Amino acid sequence: MSDGVGAEPADAGTHSASGARHTELLTDAILGAPREFTSYEIAAAADVPVYRARRFWRALGLANPEEGAAEFTAADGDALRRLLLLISDGIVDESHALHITRSLGGSTARVARAFVEAMLDPLPPDADGAERTFAVGTEELIRALSDMESLLVYSWRRQVTAALPVLQRRGPRSSIAVGFADLVSFTHLSRQLSDRELTSLVTRFEERAGNLITAYGGRIVKSIGDEIFFAADSPSVAATIAHRIAENVKRRRVPGIRIGVEYGPVITHGGDLFGDTVNLASRLTAMAAPNQIVVGPSMMAALATVAGFEIHPLPVTDVKGFGSVTPGVLKACGR
Repeated sequence: MSDGVGAEPADAGTHSASGARHTELLTDAILGAPREFTSYEIAAAADVPVYRARRFWRALGLANPEEGAAEFTAADGDALRRLLLLISDGIVDESHALHITRSLGGSTARVARAFVEAMLDPLPPDADGAERTFAVGTEELIRALSDMESLLVYSWRRQVTAALPVLQRRGPRSSIAVGFADLVSFTHLSRQLSDRELTSLVTRFEERAGNLITAYGGRIVKSIGDEIFFAADSPSVAATIAHRIAENVKRRRVPGIRIGVEYGPVITHGGDLFGDTVNLASRLTAMAAPNQIVVGPSMMAALATVAGFEIHPLPVTDVKGFGSVTPGVLKACGR
């Protein structure tokens, strides 16, 4: 990096030291305080063994620092004490606390990466190189951090209120409709498209499918690039969502899509859904042809008296783990 016109470029060692120092200062700025405590000191302040403190730290998805390294702030100790207080007060047991922490870490990690990418991605390479571009981007990041933190808390409270009626209607193992929507030939596309084009494709897919899922009364369980896992309380809502996603894909600059849906009992755990119903829906998705919705036997039975849809049975198929299954292709009436 040049200090001025005609200046000699710095050597690689200077660049490396400068970048490392900038990252150190940036980390302290984001955390709001310098890191001056070791994991042993944080654990001692919370009056817990260090192994227990590290268990929650790892549940957040964060690697253990080097032995004796001062990588923690007072805020880390405060967070640990608050979590332990939830356990000691009997609000949650340690197992549930770990599940919540793991879910929190996974969710916020994704938000954090999206935030950092949004801050840095629009910046064109600076004439002085990537280091200067990174410095400019991180200045914007620091300015936006407080507003994003407020939005995170706002979203959290809204999501908690949205989850309450869902939990009131369900037991630990209740029947709902679950579905998977997969982009067709994604592996092939990933080899043909540039990184930017592939990112744009996934973003369009997630945005459009996600909007339709929530607009028609479903919820997104998880999204993994080319696949969205969704759920709905009723088979008719799930069928409507699947149909709308398939129709929307046909009209947009998105490749074909495969959708599989089944209805039945599921296990709710840690914000995720498990069980045979989920597994069968996933296998039905793999069976679907491009731009086709395949539903399982229970979904077919549940939709038998629902107006607006018709089901065309497929031949009996041997499905691994389920034996002989008679699936069907779901279509809107008149289509």
